[in-house]
Amino acid sequence: MYFKHDSFDLKFREPFGALPSGSRVTISVEAQDVMNIQVHTFFKEREHHFDLLPGHADGTFTCSIEMPKDVGLFWYDFSFDAFNKHYYYGPHGDNMGGEGRIYETSPPSFQITLYDDCRKVPEWYTDGIMYQIFPDRFAKGKDIAPEYFPNSLIHGSWNDSPHYFRREDGAIAYWDYFGGNLAGITEKLDYLKQFHVTILYLNPIFEANSNHKYNTADYSRIAREFGDESSFKTLCREAKKRGMHIILDGVFSHTGDDSIYFNKYGHYPGTGAYQSKKSPYYSWYRFSDYPDEYESWWGIGNMPNVEELDPAYQAYIFGDDNAIVRKWTRAGAAGWRLDVADELPDAFIEGLKTALMEEGEEHVLIGEVWENASNKISYGVQRQYFMGRELDSVMNYPFREAFVDFFLYKITSGETMRRMMSLYETYPRGQFMANMNLIGSHDRARILTVLSGVTGFQMSEAGKEAFHLAPDQRLLAVKRLKLISLVQMTFPGVPCIYYGDEAGMEGFEDPYNRGPYPWGREDRELITWYQNITRLRARNKPLVRGRFYPMASDDDLLVYLRIYKQTVVLCAFNRSDSEYKTYKHASLHGRIGRDLLGHLWEKLDGITLAPLTAKIYRLQTPAHTLFKNDREIQGLLSNYEV
Repeated sequence: MYFKHDSFDLKFREPFGALPSGSRVTISVEAQDVMNIQVHTFFKEREHHFDLLPGHADGTFTCSIEMPKDVGLFWYDFSFDAFNKHYYYGPHGDNMGGEGRIYETSPPSFQITLYDDCRKVPEWYTDGIMYQIFPDRFAKGKDIAPEYFPNSLIHGSWNDSPHYFRREDGAIAYWDYFGGNLAGITEKLDYLKQFHVTILYLNPIFEANSNHKYNTADYSRIAREFGDESSFKTLCREAKKRGMHIILDGVFSHTGDDSIYFNKYGHYPGTGAYQSKKSPYYSWYRFSDYPDEYESWWGIGNMPNVEELDPAYQAYIFGDDNAIVRKWTRAGAAGWRLDVADELPDAFIEGLKTALMEEGEEHVLIGEVWENASNKISYGVQRQYFMGRELDSVMNYPFREAFVDFFLYKITSGETMRRMMSLYETYPRGQFMANMNLIGSHDRARILTVLSGVTGFQMSEAGKEAFHLAPDQRLLAVKRLKLISLVQMTFPGVPCIYYGDEAGMEGFEDPYNRGPYPWGREDRELITWYQNITRLRARNKPLVRGRFYPMASDDDLLVYLRIYKQTVVLCAFNRSDSEYKTYKHASLHGRIGRDLLGHLWEKLDGITLAPLTAKIYRLQTPAHTLFKNDREIQGLLSNYEV
């Protein structure tokens, strides 16, 4: 008995990947010594069975299915009989597609994402390189005298370590600040230009009594420490002169308790929801026992959750002509990143997206989603992020997790590529190419520390704050950082550099990953590296717009192609810290490629990589000629245009 289906392979499913609703798909299997093959399909409340009939090739069975005209997730699996028993076939139980397996009971199903092909993600975004900034920690503007809340502690030295000053009950007694502001970012735009940065993503910049600003006090006002509306407009204007776009952080699932809306402590004029049920903001919040018991974000009392479907709240955030999203978009923002998007109802996200498009179709909306966003379920609801009416992009934490796991020897190259192929298969093409590919962020330990293999799991807070990598640990981590950052620059999606990663910053999780940028103390070797790899990406269209194809290789050797029109770029990475690795492929025998890192022409009969190194080749031979004997890649070239 033999039965096979591989959803990543055009031989078994064509076209590949997510599809516009109403498309037609050919589904095939290879089978021997079986009978009565059927494919079972499921879409919303509808279920169908189709017989698979013998195909053109021996042992192949196939059927053609017209997809529903609605958007949503279309599921399918198989059943067949063999040796007087009934069997099923579906993917492995990890929801990642690819080659499946035989089951004796009802199996999991393969996924096809059906979406409304109503909008294209703007090229300024998909072609860009992003840089994420935590505003208080990036740069101080010259001759700026910032204001601070009374519960603030201002560091006397920019080179201090960030620290949480807590009361005995664990609450923050004093928020620490370093003095970074919008004027400082404006003054450093030319510094960012050397890394070919075209997108700046700013962590929250609106009024709040914390250094992170995720407990908003006033959406209509720039944080007093960061500047004012004029400072923001100046930043946007100067960024635009340099071909840069500003992405703002929208924190709309909750506000701060110390805010003009909730006003728990009476610090603001007017009447907040906590003070009176007659407050214009009362309907925004979810009280269980007024006023002291209310729903809050993850139980953190100073962040009361809002009722996002409340008409007054929606009008304030995006509905009215002078709504918050419209106000700051008109002031210069090119898009928004939605904090905790899985806690925002689909109707809220769709309404916000509609308002954003009314302000101009070149604006983008990015969601904070930590898993595969195409099939994300939150609070029991199947989310609609990628059905055409909501998100253009998501923070690609699966990318970070997969490649960190690879370089730390937790998974093989094959498993790494399988994880990426799962995203490639289930994300609409535009969203896959718009993925915000991050390796560092304000919510994760510094990537250099992570790649050393050292964890702070059993360290005290004082130990974490004082920790620095030993020279041998840092040397290994820097080599790995060079490789994973090069993956960022050669992989489909928008690479995002977390401020200071390019300068060699270290640190465990929050707050130690949010230290001040080390001006004058940068790791110059890494600065030069980032200059080179961002230039590599910016100057090579295949690395920006090219189709993606993984190549089978050694467990330690990661190899993939980027193909743009007829130009092929081959990317190869050796994670081994002790062994040379050689990659060979029949189609490359006798071919020549230009090493885009070493700028030399080389024969590609066998590509040898030293430990912890990479090679990026632009091949001399056009794609259709190079792979004329490889049916799968030929199918990719003819059927899967990005």
